[in-house]
Amino acid sequence: MISSEHHARFEQALGSLDPAARMYQLATTLRDEGVSQIDLYTLFSHYLQKTSGKDPLYDAIADPMDIIHGGPWAKGQDLYPEPLTEEIIKSERKVYL
Repeated sequence: MISSEHHARFEQALGSLDPAARMYQLATTLRDEGVSQIDLYTLFSHYLQKTSGKDPLYDAIADPMDIIHGGPWAKGQDLYPEPLTEEIIKSERKVYL
């Protein structure tokens, strides 16, 4: 489950001098701390939905989602052993809404 601490850490990483690198580091760190794949994906997705595609921070949020999601987009850099499926994403999103 994502906590207010996770949100604070996300926002801190996003506000860093190198947000792209820090977002990848945060994804790996949260995974190592036991955050589930769907929770991590949902956290990043939450902020991505609030960010304009023209915002320079958009890619810093969107790019790590590939390795969180897994599969072909991760290009062998998957953070989790199995890729997320659209079915899992849709069913879990209902829980968060």
